[in-house]
Amino acid sequence: MMKMLKTILLTMVLMLAILIPTVYAAENSLEKKHVIIDVRTEAEWANGHIDGAVLIPYERIGNEISKVATDKEEKIYLYCQTGRRAGIAADTLKKAGYGNLMNLETVENASKVLQRGVVQ
Repeated sequence: MMKMLKTILLTMVLMLAILIPTVYAAENSLEKKHVIIDVRTEAEWANGHIDGAVLIPYERIGNEISKVATDKEEKIYLYCQTGRRAGIAADTLKKAGYGNLMNLETVENASKVLQRGVVQ
């Protein structure tokens, strides 16, 4: 009986050793399946932006989105100063076939929602 329990326990430990890294890798790959875009001006960007974001001013988003998001189902977070320009950018991207968009409105809200700091 004791030998059987040891065998079961060893099997469970080995299964966990295999499963934990696999689950962790899957979680990390899901986290990387998004892009954060600041649609403000270069001057606004220089005053502070979300860590990890890319700058594409809203009036250029249609022409430059393919540089950062080739998969049209990839999650795209947009933000600006008030949410107005991010909304315009989202409309442009919808018309281009992108479907997984979120307007986070302001830098402050984007920082809270994404749990990322603001950098200069």
